[in-house]
Amino acid sequence: MILHADGNSFYASCEQIYRPDLRGKPVAVLSNNDGIIIALNKEAKQCGIKRGDPYFKVRDLCAMRGITVFSSNYTLYADISRRITSIYMEYAPQIEEYSIDESFLFFDNCNWSIKDYEEIGFELKRRIAKEVGIPICVGAAPTKTLAKLYNKNAKQHGGVFVYREEEIDALLEQTECGTIWGIGPARAKKLAYFGIRNALMLKNMPLGQAKKLLTIQGFATVQELNGIRSIERVTREKKDVITSSRQFSIKVYDIGTLECALVEYTELAVERMRAQGSECRAVQVCISTCNYYSDDKNLQYSNAAIARLPRHTSFIPDLVNAARFVLPHIFRKGYGYKVLMVTLLELSPAKNQFCLFCDPEQELKKDHLMEAVDTINKSYGRHCLTLAKAQIKDGWQMKREFLSQNVTTDIEKVPAVL
Repeated sequence: MILHADGNSFYASCEQIYRPDLRGKPVAVLSNNDGIIIALNKEAKQCGIKRGDPYFKVRDLCAMRGITVFSSNYTLYADISRRITSIYMEYAPQIEEYSIDESFLFFDNCNWSIKDYEEIGFELKRRIAKEVGIPICVGAAPTKTLAKLYNKNAKQHGGVFVYREEEIDALLEQTECGTIWGIGPARAKKLAYFGIRNALMLKNMPLGQAKKLLTIQGFATVQELNGIRSIERVTREKKDVITSSRQFSIKVYDIGTLECALVEYTELAVERMRAQGSECRAVQVCISTCNYYSDDKNLQYSNAAIARLPRHTSFIPDLVNAARFVLPHIFRKGYGYKVLMVTLLELSPAKNQFCLFCDPEQELKKDHLMEAVDTINKSYGRHCLTLAKAQIKDGWQMKREFLSQNVTTDIEKVPAVL
């Protein structure tokens, strides 16, 4: 059996943990630069806003209906996700973290009854609500596709819904194809054209027809609806390219401010690269005004350039210096820049092999320094240790007017009970 556990309105629920005054009240979370609504709880939905609404269009409605708005606080969300996963690991032999708010728990070779899985589901729901403060729903079924479906219907069953073979066809008959994991609106429209109107009809499709209409993924989905595992556990592959980019809160006209952003974004990209055990040999820097919708062509400008290093490395100062070398060659005065993007290219696994013309002792010192930086930043928060250049100028950073405090990762922000 596979359990699919999913946090309810996860981002909004995370914001409510340390704001008990917001329990049961409408909460919405905004995207980068406070652009659009990306998450909201059921109370906020009932107020008439929805995911994808530009915030500037619903700002007055949010104020009128008493909707509390937060900027995205991914540091908080990631930490809460880790706490939830640590509880999952106490129960399941294998876990797949599918996203920041949902996981698959594999209970293979466990000859348990439906009641046993229901008890585990309710126990997880109770513990996570009590110890973390997040409400979850749990769906249990023989395959991942069915587990996702049972999770969607769990709220109508007290938050936990377990597969019963005698009930599955009735549930599938009431389910639209577009709500099945891996189908989506476009494929549902194609299926409807061929007379497949619900998930039960999809389940009963000939496999050859499913593969022809929906490719190999559709073939796997039909198998999964029939209780045959065809979507195995996903292992996250290492990325071949790593990019770090954000829009600035204001237009940036001077190269000094751009350089500060460049240093921070390069550090972030290298941090991700080191986390997957890789090194790179090239850095691409791209800047843009993002005035694509302006009629004045003189206001539009974007350019990019690549700096190649003598050898593969993950040493932050070397990569930052390479990126800084490129920036003056693409910078043009008089333009207001809104985006800077740093991309690490030519990635390969990190090796303990030194360059013929490099001092081995110096290379070891670099490796030890980076390990120390990674350890400290992981323990005390990102940017605890950073290059000084990133802090010289302020004001360009991402717009986050409604950002909550990092109460779980910043010792100075931990709530005090008086």
